[in-house]
Amino acid sequence: FIPLFGISALFAYERQQGTLRRLLTTPTTKAVFLLGTISGQVVMALVQMTLLILFGMFALDLNWGREPFALFVLLTCAALAAGAIGTAMGTFVKTEGQASGLSIMVGMVMALLGGCWYPLELFPAAVQNIVKILPTTWAMQGLIDLLLRNAGLSGILLESGVLLGFAALFLSIGVMRFRYE
Repeated sequence: FIPLFGISALFAYERQQGTLRRLLTTPTTKAVFLLGTISGQVVMALVQMTLLILFGMFALDLNWGREPFALFVLLTCAALAAGAIGTAMGTFVKTEGQASGLSIMVGMVMALLGGCWYPLELFPAAVQNIVKILPTTWAMQGLIDLLLRNAGLSGILLESGVLLGFAALFLSIGVMRFRYE
């Protein structure tokens, strides 16, 4: 999530340098520019995740390969949600430094509260319910279902759908607030 939140730094940097204004004077629409930028970052994140999974499989003997298509779907949905959040964050920050700091802070807090560092079962029941507003919670639940509960594609459709909902919500915010100055 944190590298994809970094899309906000990319937008802030391009705004600061004036590159964004020059790009948008071309016949390229804002939608095409955003789609290209976000898609490139999401693909890069998927490549990184694939390398980490392969390392886990071959170096650490982890069993990630039971449902590779379901894993791909879940990770793609998580990457889209994170990229959309980064896009929305990029419309609120002024500088690249703000974006970098905010990306790390938000990513770490979401990882902690979303069950990436500690099992959610260790948190009080009220917190377990509150953290359902975080995409990391849904991504971790999907990974747990796939890897520990042997769920297939049908077992992670809810989590994937919720992650796509996060992506749609935050991408809408990012597109509506997108500006080049």
